[in-house]
Amino acid sequence: MSFFSSVVTKLWFTILMIVTTVLIILSIILSFYFRNYALSSTEEHLEDELSRIENVVLSTHTLDLNDSYLAAEENLIIYSDGHFIAGDSEMAEEIYSEIITSDLTSSTFIVNDINEREFMVKVSDLSEFFESDTAIIKYSDLDSLNQSFLTVLIILIISAAVLFLMTTFFAFFLISRITKPLIALKNSSFSTAGGKYNQLKVTSRDEIGELTLAFNKMNNNIKNTITELTHEKNLRETVFLSLSNGIIYFNTSAEPVYSNDRGQSYYQLFQQNQEEFESFKSLIKEVSRSDENHLERLDIEDLHLQLAMSPVKSLEEENGVTVLIRDITDEYNTEKMRTDFISSVSHELKTPMVMLSGYSEALLDDIVTEPEEVKEMVSIIKDESDRMNKLVSELLIIARMDSDDVLYDIKVQNFTMLLDELHQRFDYKLKDNNIELVIEAGSETVQFPFDYDKLNQVFTNLIDNAIRYTSRGDMITINVAEDHEDYVSIEVRDTGTGIKRENLKHIFERFYKADEARTRGKHGTGLGLYIVSNIIKKHGGTITADSTFGEGTVFTIKLPRK
Repeated sequence: MSFFSSVVTKLWFTILMIVTTVLIILSIILSFYFRNYALSSTEEHLEDELSRIENVVLSTHTLDLNDSYLAAEENLIIYSDGHFIAGDSEMAEEIYSEIITSDLTSSTFIVNDINEREFMVKVSDLSEFFESDTAIIKYSDLDSLNQSFLTVLIILIISAAVLFLMTTFFAFFLISRITKPLIALKNSSFSTAGGKYNQLKVTSRDEIGELTLAFNKMNNNIKNTITELTHEKNLRETVFLSLSNGIIYFNTSAEPVYSNDRGQSYYQLFQQNQEEFESFKSLIKEVSRSDENHLERLDIEDLHLQLAMSPVKSLEEENGVTVLIRDITDEYNTEKMRTDFISSVSHELKTPMVMLSGYSEALLDDIVTEPEEVKEMVSIIKDESDRMNKLVSELLIIARMDSDDVLYDIKVQNFTMLLDELHQRFDYKLKDNNIELVIEAGSETVQFPFDYDKLNQVFTNLIDNAIRYTSRGDMITINVAEDHEDYVSIEVRDTGTGIKRENLKHIFERFYKADEARTRGKHGTGLGLYIVSNIIKKHGGTITADSTFGEGTVFTIKLPRK
């Protein structure tokens, strides 16, 4: 802010202008009054003198200076019949010239002599009392009056200057006292705008003091309001950021104004799909013009999203739309899994139940009487019963796994012993199908923490699957690698039919079964690999599968050493 735009400067100059104007006008009035007063006094004195001389002249009725004391009168001129019979001839000439050249309407006037001196002249015409033109002229030198006037004028100028300086000082002092609190209010206002809420000291009980009190109260209110708003904003930000759902606020033009991190990621996903994005923007604009909430389902790639849109309005004005985006992919998959589960269980149970019922009826009705045929039907009934029993057992295991009721006894144990036991158990079945099982371990004893029974179940399922998906003369290899310090890597490899690439990512899902045309012998339930994957995850490990259709499949298991 410049010096001349300051309130102090403006008030100071205003007061100085007022005082200066008053002093100038007062000085002019006083000077003219003094001069007029002095001139009036001089004129009255001349008039008294002239009246006295008139009385003397008229009482003696003579203009002879020798017979009267008129000769002792100073500044007196007697004019008679065109001649000056008394007084200074030069002065008389000047006065006479002024009377002749000027149209004087008054008997009193002022003349200047050749030396530029001023004189006040008073003329009394006595022609009516004498036979010729006769006049008595009395004059007074105004030099002393002018000197006195000049002295008075100087005194007035000096007095005005002193008053001007005193006024300047007191005006500046007074204005400073008035504007100092205002400047403090201004600085404090800027501090408030910058986020610093200072309290001002109240130094008076006048209007400025009341203004300071009001400002302090306003400052406190602003501070409290800002604190509350900041707290609410931080709380809202914390709540929004902690939400697993995405939140986006759009204006009426479908432009995002605010969003949390999850909402921003969803919005970027929408932008990558141009067709869905344009449809989404149109829906936002439509909802912003309505008064009702809207629920929308949006499927992008493998994601299933639920959008809850709520219009935001204030005083019947359209402000925008709040969109809550919830990922319902897990719920969708869970519902789909539940439906598929019921369908699969029903299908898996229906087939053996139909076969059990049909063969049982055939035996009861003596449709089959040959011992070999009866024995074959009884064998089928037993196989289907075993299949149902296995399915129910696996369903119970999955139910316990889903409810976390399965306890694991994970401790450091001998894995080589488990592999030897598996080899002995499958020895007859391997020989019967002419399949070779090769176990490759880096050392005679492989030890790491695991649950013996659970891993026994894992490798039982993997070997059983390998047998069913291989042909006579194929090979199954179990390779154990201990070259990594953090985990043990175990590969189960077969040279069987393999799995198609598009089916490979589904093999660990519930009730997934490969093309049945590739299997040999009994069919599985589709739950074995799901149980295997669950057990490995509970051990803190991973299981992956790689396969080349027509060449074989490799399952890779990595289990932590600690």
